[in-house]
Amino acid sequence: MTALFNLPKTRHFVVVLFSAFFSVLPGFAAENSTAFAVSVEPVVYSTDAVPVRATGVLARKREADLSFKTGGVIEAVLVRVGDSVKKGQILAKLWQDEIQAQVAQARSNFEKAQRDLARQEKLRAGAVGTVEDLQNARTALELAAAQLKMAEFNSRYSVITAPEDGRILRRLAEPDELTEAGRAVLGFASDSEGWIVRAALAESDVASLRLGNQAVADGAPGKISQISEGTDVLTRTVPVEIALAVPPPHARSGMIAAVTLFPQPVAPRPVVPASVLIEGNGKKASLFLLEAGSQNARRVSVDVETLENTRAYLRTGLPKTARLIVQGGEYLQDGSVVAVKEQEQGVALSQAPGAVNHRLKTLTP
Repeated sequence: MTALFNLPKTRHFVVVLFSAFFSVLPGFAAENSTAFAVSVEPVVYSTDAVPVRATGVLARKREADLSFKTGGVIEAVLVRVGDSVKKGQILAKLWQDEIQAQVAQARSNFEKAQRDLARQEKLRAGAVGTVEDLQNARTALELAAAQLKMAEFNSRYSVITAPEDGRILRRLAEPDELTEAGRAVLGFASDSEGWIVRAALAESDVASLRLGNQAVADGAPGKISQISEGTDVLTRTVPVEIALAVPPPHARSGMIAAVTLFPQPVAPRPVVPASVLIEGNGKKASLFLLEAGSQNARRVSVDVETLENTRAYLRTGLPKTARLIVQGGEYLQDGSVVAVKEQEQGVALSQAPGAVNHRLKTLTP
């Protein structure tokens, strides 16, 4: 016993230090078991389909290249690009000398055929002319009438007039140029049928779209008015036309427009902030949930349908009673003890559409 109390001072110090370490160990362990502070949100379900984004070409619904019916020398082009024109206004015309000469020739042939028929009818009535001569005269008159009608038609379309109220988009010819029949002289756009956007979409995107689906082009609202029944064999895209309620600001025919199309609603599935996804690999990722009545974070593997801005659409269902850990998840492991910093109120999409729509809007940049 005496030997125990006569230990060297150095050994006595070690015993005291060792005892002190074990006396503070429980407090040290308690400090390191403190819950992780996290923020949570309710699990949100949405029936909104993933918007389809594309680029398209802005145009008026009715645009046409105006040309002459016959060839000839252009006498005048009376409008410039950007001019506003009225229905029936003369826009361009050919020199009429040759054309009017053809009309005069056709009219003379017609009048001669009329006289020949009248003479043959008199001869036949006097039993002098033959039936064959009378029939030939009638046929000649019909041919002359057709030629006169053709010449007058060509004369009428040797002058270009505005088919409707509209604007001139392009001026493709100048006075004194020799032009052939059908060559475009002016590009014209009607003001009466509104604006459209033509876009070419991937086959997979078109599968979810229907006529009448809502769309937005450079901020201007519209609806899908046409979906082609055929696919372009070279690009494997499908032409789609969007009719706009109003044109975008500063709209010009031929401008490129950013288009967002909103497909039909789909079956409800979770929509989460993209920032909660961790360790993504392809379409696989993970996130942390806090089950109702639990203080332990649960790691869940999910399949991601797609990412849209700051939102992720999931194929994997999540418990509607659980809460989604949106902040602090980067420090967690499966089963980590957590403490909610700020309890946010919210319910699932199927229970309160108004609240969910508001939640989704806050996630949109």
